[in-house]
This record gives sequence, structure tokens and C-alpha cells, in this order.
Amino acid sequence: MKRLLTLSLLFLGLFSAAFAQSTFEVSATSVWTILPEGDDDVDGHIVIHNPTNAVQTIKWERTIINITPGCETQVCDLNLCYLAHISSKTFNIDPDSSGNIFVHFRNWDLIPGASGLVHLKMYNNNNPADSVVIAYLFTPESSDTEDPLPAATVQLFPNPATDYFLLNNAEAVQHIRLFSLDSREVARYTANPGQKYSLAGLPAGSYVLTLEDKKGRVFQALPVMKK
Repeated sequence: MKRLLTLSLLFLGLFSAAFAQSTFEVSATSVWTILPEGDDDVDGHIVIHNPTNAVQTIKWERTIINITPGCETQVCDLNLCYLAHISSKTFNIDPDSSGNIFVHFRNWDLIPGASGLVHLKMYNNNNPADSVVIAYLFTPESSDTEDPLPAATVQLFPNPATDYFLLNNAEAVQHIRLFSLDSREVARYTANPGQKYSLAGLPAGSYVLTLEDKKGRVFQALPVMKK
């Protein structure tokens, strides 16, 4: 397996499932991985932690929002690395322990400009409401040295949201697309400074939005939960 150039948004601290007291925590809800040219196997990862004194059974469900035809993704949990067609499994995590959850991006034919966006929903198998969604974004290495991809530093708030969300540090954002967990695009926005982006009419649940720059390049993906 080739090693990679990765830029992952692994924030300080841990995110509790469902943003509340929970039976597991993850190190990030957004992971951005650069795909170096000529690399056919690249991965991004998060760390999962069990803060309790009991074994927890966690289930993951992968949804591919979009991907370059000819490419595939593969999930590795604390048990195994699964074949690309496996989209859901469960695993146990011991008390007060941690481990890595990897999503691999496979580009066997080295297709130029390949990219992908994957949702990974994780929840306690005994309590499905105890859940979290991680967005894995895979983007090609930018060949435009004079206009590189913007930094993935945009912040979304409030989250969870009720009727709208706002963005901070979003000067480079031109267009926003919102996806449901079944990979449907449910909303599209043109970005404006200080704008409130409406979630009216959308059912409560988890979504992922992608941020595009002025050239239409996706440079960040952020999960958002609507109450």
C-alpha cells in the first residue's frame, strides 16, 4: 500500500455522538484527503473512543455521495478491512479504548482528477439515536500553483440547526450543495457573506454539505444536523 499525502481535519478533542452524552466519541466529523497524482490507494481516518466501562457495539453505514466512475471506496474498522461492495458492518470497542476507522479511496486505473465524497454514519447498535456522521472528502492534488485550493477552515453554525445555518471563514466559498444521507442533493445555495442558508421544508436528520470555490472545485465537506 502506498503511503499518502493527507490533509485531515482532525480537530482537537473528541466529538460525542449526536452531540450529547454518549457511549462513543470520534476525533473529527470532517476529513479532507488530498489524492496525490499517481497514487492508487489513499486513505483518510478518524479515531473512535469508548469512554465507558462497558464494551460497546458500533455499527457503521457507508453512503457514497459521489465518486469518479471507475473508482471505489473501502472501509476498515477495528475488526477488518472490507471489500468495496460492503457498505455496513458492526464491531465491538472495549471499555476506555480507542481505534482508527479508515476509508480508502481506490483509483486502480489512475484516472486523472478523480474525486469522491463519502458519508460514514456510526451509531450504537443498542441505541441507534446515539449516532454521528463523518464526511470523508477526497480531492485531486491541485495542479494550479497560482490558484491552489482554498484552505478547509470554514466553520458551520449552529449545529445542530433548526431553520438555517451560517458559515464563518467562508470568503472562498462560491456555491454550496446539501446532500441527504441517501446521496440525494436536496438544496443548492450561492454563497454570500453573512447569509443565513435556509433549511426550511427539510425533515429533521443528518446531512452533508459541500463547499465549492469560484472554479467549482470542492474543497471542504461538513456534516450538519437539522433538529
